Amino acid sequence: MKKDVRIIVQNIQRYDDYTDKIVTNAIGNYSRSGSSHSVLYRELCAGGHVVENRLIINPEKANLYRTGSIFTEMSFLNGELTESDYITADGDINIKVRTLLYQLKIYDDRIRVELNYDLFLNDKFTSNNALIISIRDIA
Repeated sequence: MKKDVRIIVQNIQRYDDYTDKIVTNAIGNYSRSGSSHSVLYRELCAGGHVVENRLIINPEKANLYRTGSIFTEMSFLNGELTESDYITADGDINIKVRTLLYQLKIYDDRIRVELNYDLFLNDKFTSNNALIISIRDIA
């Protein structure tokens, strides 16, 4: 893959009483080291805050690091429960992620990641989430 890529993240959050769908479309930078693929991209959030995202993808797991107006690290490993903190200027929230599905498909000009996970905030089940991440060369 080339260095400059387009990242499309489709996020579906299923709560008890409603479903929320969010699509992020960004331009970013791709690099590879062995079997590890890395994508760096920026996202504009509510209030005009910019968050820098680094997605590290390996055959066995994915890690998402977010920095800027927030800081968090989320790890996705099939069948595992991982824990981190979501840190903002207003305080910290404990996050737990139970990965139900992690699938990685790598092609010559694109990468596709599919995730399904349960999200717990401060030890309380919050939502079931599905992420589809498409990373493509910019034509």
